[in-house]
Amino acid sequence: MKHLTITFSVVLFSSIVTSQELNIDTKSVSIDNLITFIVDTIDRKTEDSDMPSENITFLIQTPVNDLRTEHIVILNQAFKLVSKRLSEDDSISIITYSGFSGIALNQSSPKDLKAILYAIENLKPSVKEFHDDGIELAYEFTKENFMEDSVNSVIMIRNPKGSRDEEEIVQHVKATKKRTNVVLITAMALLPEIISVIKD
Repeated sequence: MKHLTITFSVVLFSSIVTSQELNIDTKSVSIDNLITFIVDTIDRKTEDSDMPSENITFLIQTPVNDLRTEHIVILNQAFKLVSKRLSEDDSISIITYSGFSGIALNQSSPKDLKAILYAIENLKPSVKEFHDDGIELAYEFTKENFMEDSVNSVIMIRNPKGSRDEEEIVQHVKATKKRTNVVLITAMALLPEIISVIKD
């Protein structure tokens, strides 16, 4: 498990470096706070809006099987809200990580609500090809589908009751914080709950 945690940290670091090179924003939110997060961070666009288009990859942490019913309900409501706030010029994708990793929804219009909700309600069956690391996949996917003159971002939707033991990651950050600041920066970007550990 220690090797897995170290590997996870290295992948996060390399993903952040790649994202910085291509100016891919990274945001992180717990699934329980997702709706509030969308209200606060995704502006509603009007027909005459001059805001740049959005290219968002949603990266959802999953258990080994599909999400629990209450989490599916939250995601359904959240993506309905995303659909209302974004325009036809924007695009969203859905990728999973942790319990199972893969592309559940390729780049789609946020207005294609039927396809989006189907992917949410059938995450595992929607993945055509499973990968070893969903986080790395998300950044590679975003890099390959990078849209010039758009705001390109990865939004990690963390599931605190998912399969990855985040306490192990916290312990790894504690052990390495005196040796490097890179892991700390990565951890702060993707796992806000360990900021308190960094401050100790």
